[in-house]
Amino acid sequence: MSDPLIPEAESIFVCDCHGSKGSACAGEPFYGEHESKRYCVLHFPSVTKRADFEQAFQKKLVNEDFDFRGVWFPDAPGIPNEFKKDVDFSSTTFHGVADFRGVIFRGAAKFDDASFGPLVLFNSARFAGPAHFHGASFVGLANFSSVTFNEQASFLAGEFSNSAIFHHAAFNKDADFTGVKLTGLAYFCSVTFFKDVEFKHAKFNTADFKYASFGGSAKFENSVFGSNADFFSATFGALVNFCSVAFMDTSNFRKAVFHALASFERTTFSGGAYFSAASFKSDALFSEATFGSSASFGRTSFATKADFSYAHFNGRAGFAGDDQQRVFSDESAFDLQFSTVEKSGDLAFHTLTLRPHWFVNVDARRFEFINVKWHWRSVGLEIKSLIDRRIVSPHSLLAIACRQLAVNSEENHRYKEASDFRYMAMDAGRQEHWRGFAFWGLSWLYWFASGYGERAVRASVVLFGLLLLFATLYTAVGFARWEPKLGSESDVATAKRDEVGAPLPLTRALAYSAGVMTFQKPEPRPATPAAQTIVLLETILGPLQAALLALAIRRKFMR
Repeated sequence: MSDPLIPEAESIFVCDCHGSKGSACAGEPFYGEHESKRYCVLHFPSVTKRADFEQAFQKKLVNEDFDFRGVWFPDAPGIPNEFKKDVDFSSTTFHGVADFRGVIFRGAAKFDDASFGPLVLFNSARFAGPAHFHGASFVGLANFSSVTFNEQASFLAGEFSNSAIFHHAAFNKDADFTGVKLTGLAYFCSVTFFKDVEFKHAKFNTADFKYASFGGSAKFENSVFGSNADFFSATFGALVNFCSVAFMDTSNFRKAVFHALASFERTTFSGGAYFSAASFKSDALFSEATFGSSASFGRTSFATKADFSYAHFNGRAGFAGDDQQRVFSDESAFDLQFSTVEKSGDLAFHTLTLRPHWFVNVDARRFEFINVKWHWRSVGLEIKSLIDRRIVSPHSLLAIACRQLAVNSEENHRYKEASDFRYMAMDAGRQEHWRGFAFWGLSWLYWFASGYGERAVRASVVLFGLLLLFATLYTAVGFARWEPKLGSESDVATAKRDEVGAPLPLTRALAYSAGVMTFQKPEPRPATPAAQTIVLLETILGPLQAALLALAIRRKFMR
């Protein structure tokens, strides 16, 4: 039965070309047999047909017949020179449908500056050699689904006025889309880039890179995404560069995986930016990025550096984890220096473990902290982390950051947390000089006595130590053994007091020390100048230490 798409006069021979039984070879007679299959010259799989193929090929071009479905182009590296010739469609205008479905280009395929009409189909084509589409213009839909590019593919400065479909395409070598304009849908869903790909200075309308795999570097710097940009579950195996990119609408990087450095520096997210459940295995750079709307980093994991310095948040942004997903690992470094938040409370942290030194050079008083745990380390380690980040004046900046975090905690009734921040702020200031061992300074004494009025246990220990110390001293100095009875003025004149005295036994000394601390004026009186001096010191130091203890307790539990 003849094919209804082929005129009766031309349907005498039907080429056995794997389903390409249409106008691709209409009118072409039987040319040869290969592996028990009969072919026309266009589909015959042999490099020796070059001269005959060229005639049939030119005939199709003259007739503006651009149906090349399944055509076997005799161009392959390593074949004799007399048969070797690139397929060159440079500057060709395809007025009608250009159909290259299933075509195998064994040499270079040149479509530089070509102009494609209402529809161009390269579905399942294979480019064994380089594919050149420099400056090519696609007026209608361009379908490159399941295409295989074995060598370099270049669409430099190409223009797609309608949808560009690269679904399931495979780029085995470098791909260059620099300066490309994609006015319609750019559909790169499930595409695989095994090597480097460049989309620098590209202009997208709607871009769909869901499940795309980038084996080499992916460079999008200075590109513009006019509408939605969807990178859901995309995998980036090497460097990814979105520097200075403008996302004018929603950008979706949910569940994307970044195995190497990912740079979004100076990037503008005008619409919602969604990185929920994304995974950054290496550094994530968002410095100087602008978030014009909401930004979601829920259950996003940052394995190493997360740099949001100088970032600007115009909408609500949130970093959140849960019981199964840690956002920050032990090796993570979070940087918010000099970032700005337009509205109070629009930067939220939920169910995370954070470190105080991450909040230097930013005002954290109005941030929102919900179910946050703080990784409390020594001030020395916090300072070392700041020094490793080459931050100047680390002691002063850590003290400022901790005071601001203390204000935040206190205003939200997290009083124990506020106490810990105040302690760290004071300790950072103390350790700035002499590494904190300037024991002659008031700050050192304040730290030692009560942890700056924040450590109730320490204040209790010191208070008890003072009691024992003075009790021990009372066992070594003299207290009056008797007091003369004075009945008249003459008795006063002649009375002789005990000025030598005797030490107190330890049990009585303990009670005596406690009495002095509580202003009880216990008996006996100190007889010697040394005893009087010790009692006077305890009268001052004991109540003062008790007051520091009361302050520390109050700060822990005040409501």
